Amino acid sequence: MKGLRVLECLVRADKPLGISAVAAELKLQKSNVHRTLATLIAMRYVTQDASGLYRPTLRIWEQGARVIARDPVRRAALSFMQALHQESSETVSLVVLDGAHCLWIHQIVAPIPVRLTSHVGQRAPAIYPAAGKALLAYQPDVEKRVKAIATRYPESKRGRVKIAALLAELATVRRTGCAYSEGDWREGVNGVASAIVGADAVPVAALALSGPSERMDQERMKSLSNALLNACTHIGNALGAS
Repeated sequence: MKGLRVLECLVRADKPLGISAVAAELKLQKSNVHRTLATLIAMRYVTQDASGLYRPTLRIWEQGARVIARDPVRRAALSFMQALHQESSETVSLVVLDGAHCLWIHQIVAPIPVRLTSHVGQRAPAIYPAAGKALLAYQPDVEKRVKAIATRYPESKRGRVKIAALLAELATVRRTGCAYSEGDWREGVNGVASAIVGADAVPVAALALSGPSERMDQERMKSLSNALLNACTHIGNALGAS
């Protein structure tokens, strides 16, 4: 457990860290951190540079790449994501729900990419991006989840979240199949998303189309919604959904 905490600390950091910085971040003794780092170096997950600072190696990416390559949802979605990308010329993302967050696991970027957009491996509070809303809408404890996430992340780019309004929005998502975000997570970036239902009739992921607000306005997002819903249906069928 301690080794994973230290490794995650290094992964989150924007630059290599020293023992003191890691110990302060995790509230651990320096001697414990030193021993843990020595073990991680021996396992080739961490390396130490000439200045004595520590950083993660590509071995963690290697293991993650193996896991995601075997992911059945991603494998089922690839060809349909490509078709949707060709039809829309916008960024197509495959997103899963992980606790309070949604996590991007695959993406095909638009020919003219958007700055400050979400990327593979990134997390976001699930109540803000369209993909997160598409997945939250079908959770049996949706109200409890929404309130818990809003308590942790009460502010979006457009202001403080209003729980009653959000729950009403998620009810609309359940009725129409599509969720929308207009600058809620990334300022100037809009998106539309729909859930992918697996073999047990439970959403396993969401597919999202996103782009700059001047291009992805409400009218265009709605015009792309049928293609998005069709792609999600086909992916679900590939996964054995009835």
